[in-house]
Amino acid sequence: MNVAEGDPANNEKLVRNPDVILREDDPGGALLFNPDTNQIRVLNATALFIWKHCDGKKDVPDIIDELKKAFADVPESEVEIEVKEFVEDMRANGFLGVSMGKLNERPQKSKK
Repeated sequence: MNVAEGDPANNEKLVRNPDVILREDDPGGALLFNPDTNQIRVLNATALFIWKHCDGKKDVPDIIDELKKAFADVPESEVEIEVKEFVEDMRANGFLGVSMGKLNERPQKSKK
């Protein structure tokens, strides 16, 4: 399963739900708690890396590229699948969303 380049969802910039609490107990992983749904997720090092890269500036292909660079020992065929499945689960359960971009600013009236 490859991330489809033409799929608009893959080009959306991912953002973390600001209400979700991250607790990093050790470098090998972390816990996420979503108070909106009372759900908890246990993250391994790879999932934590993906989570931290959902910063409103990166989309799925960007995160896949970063993950491939950082985790060279992970088989490339698995990287896309893992990222996509993680993002789908996190979005479906309210841990992640997408950036809507900047609000349109009102045009400045020129002073004469």
